[in-house]
Amino acid sequence: MSRKAIKGVLHNFLETYTSRYSDYDGYWLFGLLVGELDQFNVNLLDAGEDVYERTPTTVAVRLAATKFQEQMAKVSIGLSCIREASLTVTKSDDLGSGFVNGHRSAGFKVSFVAKAVSSHGKTYERQKTVFVAPHDPNLESRSGRPLTRCKSQSSFLLSIRLIARRLFRR
Repeated sequence: MSRKAIKGVLHNFLETYTSRYSDYDGYWLFGLLVGELDQFNVNLLDAGEDVYERTPTTVAVRLAATKFQEQMAKVSIGLSCIREASLTVTKSDDLGSGFVNGHRSAGFKVSFVAKAVSSHGKTYERQKTVFVAPHDPNLESRSGRPLTRCKSQSSFLLSIRLIARRLFRR
């Protein structure tokens, strides 16, 4: 396992996690969360299987762990090579402005910091900051993609098992 591979996993994880494809019922997930968000931490090695309620927050936690584990699988790094992995999401205190679908909107800078500690004790970290405006249904339309949601606990567990099989199939 190379240092470059872990850095790539963290970079690609942040890019996919913060993308517009991270949604909740067709709307960008972070626009729905920013109003109630100050800071939250996610253990990227735990998919949150014990949480069955489907809210933007639980979706954000599950999605983070899933996206991280998908990136690990893409470069054939087993989870056993990582001692710990976390994501810290922090909203700035200052209200600013940015653009949402071509309209100026009030919002916040949100920092996403992904950190991994290898089984050898080496720490790797990547950070990304994005502008997030609170969800406004007057400015945003639902994604045209089909809604993908875990309809039940069993379908969620099945998807986690499939990811685990891919990670440990060496």
